[in-house]
Amino acid sequence: MALPLAEPHTHDAENAEPIEVQTSVTDAGTWTKKLDITVPAAEIGKVFDKIVREVAQQLRIPGFRPGKVPLAIAEKRFGKEIGQQVKSDVVARAFRSALEAEKLDVVGSPDLDPEKIEVVRGKETKIEIEVEIKPTFDLPKFKGLKVEQEEVELFPGEIDEKLKAVAERFAEDGEAPEGATLQDRDIAAGKVTFEVDGKVVHTEDDGNLLLVDGHTVGCYAHLGQKWLLGAKAGEERSVETTLDERFPVESARNQKAKIAIAVAKIRRPQIPAIDDELAKKVGLENLDALKARIEEELRKSLGENAEAKVRNSLVEQVVEGAKFELPKRLVETFSKSLMQRQDMMLAQYGLDPSAMKDEDGKRSEEAAKNAEQEIRRYFVLDAICAAEKLEVGEEEIDEEIVKQARQRGMRAAELFERLEQEGGIEQLRSDLKAKRAVDLLVDNAEVKIVPRKKEEPKAKADCGHDHEDEHGHDHDDDAKEKKKGKGKKGAKAEGASEEKA
Repeated sequence: MALPLAEPHTHDAENAEPIEVQTSVTDAGTWTKKLDITVPAAEIGKVFDKIVREVAQQLRIPGFRPGKVPLAIAEKRFGKEIGQQVKSDVVARAFRSALEAEKLDVVGSPDLDPEKIEVVRGKETKIEIEVEIKPTFDLPKFKGLKVEQEEVELFPGEIDEKLKAVAERFAEDGEAPEGATLQDRDIAAGKVTFEVDGKVVHTEDDGNLLLVDGHTVGCYAHLGQKWLLGAKAGEERSVETTLDERFPVESARNQKAKIAIAVAKIRRPQIPAIDDELAKKVGLENLDALKARIEEELRKSLGENAEAKVRNSLVEQVVEGAKFELPKRLVETFSKSLMQRQDMMLAQYGLDPSAMKDEDGKRSEEAAKNAEQEIRRYFVLDAICAAEKLEVGEEEIDEEIVKQARQRGMRAAELFERLEQEGGIEQLRSDLKAKRAVDLLVDNAEVKIVPRKKEEPKAKADCGHDHEDEHGHDHDDDAKEKKKGKGKKGAKAEGASEEKA
């Protein structure tokens, strides 16, 4: 099973040919070993000869036939480049040979300084590498664990809530009745001004601010909606906050500002009736068919969620009972990898990763905690696979690749080639082995069926945290869609896909 890291210990070492080495190993910390490797001068000479021959074969020098350039001339002309190739080849081969000789099960990336390694023809080469190894520990009981599984049952009103959600997706833009006050899901339309230090720095004459789920969307800031709730057409409201990185005036970004809107009108979505016509919009015959489809999807989702909870609960029980320290550098590396992934996700949404401030170290702390949990889970499931001799054959990998290729709408051969290039085959094998280990836990568990528990409703965002502070995210992309108003065609496509999900 491959560790969940951006890069494993080294692809070069995995594919390198063995080489003669002398090795010694010393402890260098928890699950850490220091490898002292010596490659004899004779072996270094063989590698030099091999690389020089390969280079000479490719050279084209006037006066010599192609591939017939003397080796001495090739080595003299391209000594620096040849030396670099020899060093890379020697280090990779020596590392692999040392691991095999010492029978070390290495995890993560090795720690070595290439600049301190000197590879010279006629001299032995000494290499110092620090590695972390897979922890060994006693597995707690993992068969016969007790776990509860919730029944698949619907609560009163759940189908009606889903019907309402389908109807809302077909809502068309319209105006609220005269005298109406702003409420959740409304859009306040009017002139919006932005002041910094008492000076207007930006104005939107046809501004649109959407109130949704406790947020105000479209004002270049992370705001709640209390300041606008209850306002009527003809009324002016304002609030002070900090402008975000998307504010059109660059000099005012991240500055304290006063945002004001003169509400000219209130736009309110016009939700269609829940009837046979609504059902036809999602491609069904009538309302009864729509209700049946919703019930079917709800039960399927509840069943999948109940099964997932059982699987997670069983894994957590075993992980909780397995007491061992983790390799320190492995956790640090994976923690950084998680933060980089988070930054990439922010960038994909058009957000500035630097907005995710970590002044108090909370973000780093959370990443380290998640890294520890994931790595600990990996080692425990890996240990179960070893204890039960669980393996994944090439046939199962091929089947999974075919399955994933269909889901992605691509050819299996194309996906296989991509995974092979990215080192994803071993990760796929790891995922399948982990699944097999969890399957074993489920198959051997004592499962008690219990009534489904009703989830507590999520609090509105205004109640959960202070929107007048920045939280590293923004909602202006939503505003670009919402403030246009949603027509029938767009709503139909979205509603249909919702019901098929």
